[in-house]
Amino acid sequence: MKIEITIHPEYRQLHDEIFHLPQHFDQEGKVVYQGRNLIKALRIGGTLRNVKSFKIPHWLNRFVYAYFRPSKAKRSFTYANLLLAKGIGTPCPIAYLVERSFWGIRRSYYVSEQVAFDYEFRDLRVQNPPDLEAILRAFTRFTWQFHQAGIYFIDHSPGNTLIQREEEGYRFYLVDLNRMKFKHITPYKGLKNFYRLNATDEMIAVIADEYARLTHSDATRMTSLLKKWTHRHDRQVQKQIEKRNAKKAFP
Repeated sequence: MKIEITIHPEYRQLHDEIFHLPQHFDQEGKVVYQGRNLIKALRIGGTLRNVKSFKIPHWLNRFVYAYFRPSKAKRSFTYANLLLAKGIGTPCPIAYLVERSFWGIRRSYYVSEQVAFDYEFRDLRVQNPPDLEAILRAFTRFTWQFHQAGIYFIDHSPGNTLIQREEEGYRFYLVDLNRMKFKHITPYKGLKNFYRLNATDEMIAVIADEYARLTHSDATRMTSLLKKWTHRHDRQVQKQIEKRNAKKAFP
């Protein structure tokens, strides 16, 4: 088994600890998120860092990611550096590590700094903070900022933006970075980037109004379209959930 590892120059002193991550990742650390992939908080260099372990790909993608496409861990590291270079918030990338053999990659890891935050985007719908409109307008401006930089964040979903309050305004951080496109983004293409956020109609109206203002577009039309796209996506998600639950109930 060979190990491919790249460390950000500012963290080169952590090389040996990160190189040996696969040996103790399963036994150590606190689980931050568990789903298709696993994220843990692990102490590296005396400080808690986030380590994302990607699910082992099926046999074809093991080969593809080894020889034809960058692994998800490498893309996460690369895209994080790109975002920061353009002044767009994301937790500082530390390293990525990929285990590979002749037959392709197995496990891969992405290491980043931890960020203190007040909300994930999904929390806004539940908690309904008193400054919700201000947060949504600032979030929309943040999204427009990376659209202006030609970045289309495919996984712009409720769990992938961290929101941090500051004395004057808010700071936003994108996470789960391995799927992005880089191209010119028209106003309505940019608007469609919001449809996966599971926002309420009231939240949609604020987002669409702010995005229309930023792009000099028609707010009424943008609101109508974003509601339509969001409702359609939410119905599809609900059907998938019901289908999974039915399989569990009647295996």
